[in-house]
Amino acid sequence: MSELFFVYGTLRKHGSRDIVLKDEQMIASQAWTKGKLFLAGNLDPILKLEEDERSYGELYEVSSQKSEELKKLFSLNGDLMKITVYTDHLGEQTAYAHIANDQTELKDEIRFNDWLIHMEMDRPIQYYFAYGSCMDDERFRLAKVDHLFLNKIGGGKVDRLEMNYSLSVHDGGRANIIETGGQGEGVLYKVNQNAVEYLFEREGVDSGMYRPAMVDVTVDGIHYHKCITFIVLDPVDESAPPLHYATEIIRGSKGVVSDEYHSKLMKDLMEKFNLEIDLDKN
Repeated sequence: MSELFFVYGTLRKHGSRDIVLKDEQMIASQAWTKGKLFLAGNLDPILKLEEDERSYGELYEVSSQKSEELKKLFSLNGDLMKITVYTDHLGEQTAYAHIANDQTELKDEIRFNDWLIHMEMDRPIQYYFAYGSCMDDERFRLAKVDHLFLNKIGGGKVDRLEMNYSLSVHDGGRANIIETGGQGEGVLYKVNQNAVEYLFEREGVDSGMYRPAMVDVTVDGIHYHKCITFIVLDPVDESAPPLHYATEIIRGSKGVVSDEYHSKLMKDLMEKFNLEIDLDKN
């Protein structure tokens, strides 16, 4: 009988021990639970349960044979516990996880409570996946940072994640990606750390609007792993984006994403919010 496991460190996809779960089924790539991540004494990440913190990882459905192996592994340098895990598309789930106990040595905090971000965000060169207004260059030019986003790889596809307008600000909705199990599209850039710093500020990471995350993107059949993107921390019901913002999305994606996806973006704006974008007038 299969069981659910929440993994947040080296067992995650692209972690140093991800081979352990290579034959198991990932059912949520953007799962989270209440807790804080630290480096343990062996420099592997460990989760300390805390009500006011969120830590991010992946949820797997694990076969019975592998389940017993993981339970033994999780009982080393910590406790094996069942915890509540939150997902976009599956709601709340109960899963096993590796949890710090009173004897666990806790060292440095893991940035943004995301092991992949902690390990990868300081790379001098990043691949950045834009799915909202950053597909367009107008605000890059206004902020005089357009030179940082000249290396546009092309239109990219992400599995499991699709865009909606579930960030609410004073004048309407803003783009977010949520896990649906479907496929989304956007624009992939190759950028440096100056561009990343600008994006952290633009996306309001410090103020808690978006969090950084790593996703895999495919462009013209080439797979780019661990691409940085930004996901809304506290999504709400969708609301209509302002016209200027919707125009940036439609203009920036045209001719870069697939024609089918561009048409879907236009159709969603019309059917959900009665917004029609005419690029000849904007």
